[in-house]
Amino acid sequence: MRSVVVAKFVPWPPNSGDKRRTLGLVRALRQHGEVTLCAFETSDDDAAPLRAEGIDVRSVPLARTWRGLLEGLRVGQSITAARFWDRRLAATVRDAVDEGADVVLVGHVQFMPYAPASRTGTWVVDMQNIESSLAGRIAASASGLRRLAWAVEARAIRRLESRTRRADVVSVVSDIDRDTLAGIVDHPRVVVVPNAWDEPDPLPPAQDPVVSFVALLSWSPNVDAAVWFAREVWPRVVEAVPGARLQLVGRSPAEAVQALAGPTIEVTGTVPDLAPWYERTRVSVAPLLAGGGSRMKILESLAVGRPVVATSIGAEGLEDLVGRGVVVADDPADVAREVVALLQDPDRATELGLAGARAVGEDHSWTAAVRPLLAQLDAPGA
Repeated sequence: MRSVVVAKFVPWPPNSGDKRRTLGLVRALRQHGEVTLCAFETSDDDAAPLRAEGIDVRSVPLARTWRGLLEGLRVGQSITAARFWDRRLAATVRDAVDEGADVVLVGHVQFMPYAPASRTGTWVVDMQNIESSLAGRIAASASGLRRLAWAVEARAIRRLESRTRRADVVSVVSDIDRDTLAGIVDHPRVVVVPNAWDEPDPLPPAQDPVVSFVALLSWSPNVDAAVWFAREVWPRVVEAVPGARLQLVGRSPAEAVQALAGPTIEVTGTVPDLAPWYERTRVSVAPLLAGGGSRMKILESLAVGRPVVATSIGAEGLEDLVGRGVVVADDPADVAREVVALLQDPDRATELGLAGARAVGEDHSWTAAVRPLLAQLDAPGA
């Protein structure tokens, strides 16, 4: 089976949820045959390790121009699709498919314009989020022009999502996303391929009352989550645990996140290795107020043995982990109470974190996650 995968970025290093999922899918397909990966490559990406695994990586540099954005808006008919439209990547994908492809997997609904016009093999759209729902949630929590812009974008993406009926198979990350998509398009072959993590490796217990939010801190939902947690929850935590410290760890923090830095809050910016930051962490948080899909960072935290306090939205798609490494609360006072309880009881925090690591290893491996998709690809008529 030869597969062509169209992705947002070369997934190495796998330092984001998007890259982790792309890497998991590519490696799973590689076990069944040749894989050509077509993606953008930035100065932070490195294709060499993937090529060493036998993956044929064909990348183009990410470069945005007004001309490209205007063309992308015409082709993709949404702002987020326009940001990632590039004729060079389209030509790269077309050449790879023309060489013969049994499977063409397009990551993200906004990348559907890269799918070949002439059908070759089985066409799969992997939806890491129901993007229209995500945009709608962002709009609902925003105001003014930002609210209007996201509302318009939500409608545009919904139109894109309705076109997934053209695909042979659609994969989503959770039952919730499958149900949400069913309200947009009636597709007979929608499979759940949950986010996953291989080889949990718990760290020793943390010595100090440190809380961490690890995320891409330029992404709007993560920015809103960090600001909400720092302003509404964190003062209550510090009042109960005066020595507590909060680490906001992630690439490219927005100005609103940088402004949160203070005596008890550290904003790290990009870090070369997350391990030292997780080593200092007693409790991780996922305080999202908007979002979609399922949270790779929750799996990452649990894999290193760190319990997670999440909002209901933060834990979406990973409900089976509630009580097995994850605690859910939504009201600021309730979130603070759960965080404080774990900070003040290191033994319970360790026990809950180890339970999470076991749950990830047992139920959230990539081998298990991709089985429904591979079954569809092997099905008659695929």
